[in-house]
Amino acid sequence: MVENAGFDFRLPADIRAMAGVTTQADKWRVHRCMLDLAHEATYADECVDRNRRPLLLVWGDSSAGALMPGLLEAQQKRGFGLAQFTASACTPALDVDIAGVPNCRANNDRVLARVLQIKPDIVLLHGIQAKYLDHVAEAITMLKRETNARVVVLGAMPIWDRGLPNEVLRYYLLHHRLVPERTFDAVLHHWKDAEIRDALVPQGAEFISASDVLCNAEGCLTRIGGQASDVTASDAVHLTEKGSVFLVDAIIDRLLDGQTAPTAAAAH
Repeated sequence: MVENAGFDFRLPADIRAMAGVTTQADKWRVHRCMLDLAHEATYADECVDRNRRPLLLVWGDSSAGALMPGLLEAQQKRGFGLAQFTASACTPALDVDIAGVPNCRANNDRVLARVLQIKPDIVLLHGIQAKYLDHVAEAITMLKRETNARVVVLGAMPIWDRGLPNEVLRYYLLHHRLVPERTFDAVLHHWKDAEIRDALVPQGAEFISASDVLCNAEGCLTRIGGQASDVTASDAVHLTEKGSVFLVDAIIDRLLDGQTAPTAAAAH
């Protein structure tokens, strides 16, 4: 029993693979543009595309880092530049210490300085904790005053209790079939779109709801297809590469707002 992980050998291979999917962080540019602030403080040069406009800058926590696979794929089709300043558990806010992340405040100060230096056309904020909304609003006010950038706030992802891979496994053990493509089972209904929108849009930000893309009346999207790589989240909140591509494809026109157009030469 111990040698065979209890009951794993009794599960179909696709269920085992879905339940065992891990965070796919290779395109998050971990340790370079997605920092662990307990050990890292400097973003790599590759975190800012040079001489590519419009320049879309991503500022936020690891859930913002999980957007990068989708953004990098969209970049190949749309030709915009990307800048990435993300850090684990560090909400994009100013003049506040983030609980449990001692170096977040200093990191956000450094990010703001870089933003003012490189003057992006669009700043995408994601990974916002509702209790720090006043300080996110301060960041937006500063960005609007000191740059000509559009500031876009992406709302929170659906939160899967115990993580989506565990929900795939739980559902199979109960029903002996693959989890439906959409479900509200195990989704925690406490994302705060209205609260975030009401607090930040008056400061000049635009708001895009991630939950409106990933969820509808039938439930929140669990998978894009039937393969392990088709699961949309690798844990409670982080998108897989497939989930990231799906979300970004749905919102990229709103993000760019006509500032670029598809071009076959974009990848060159």
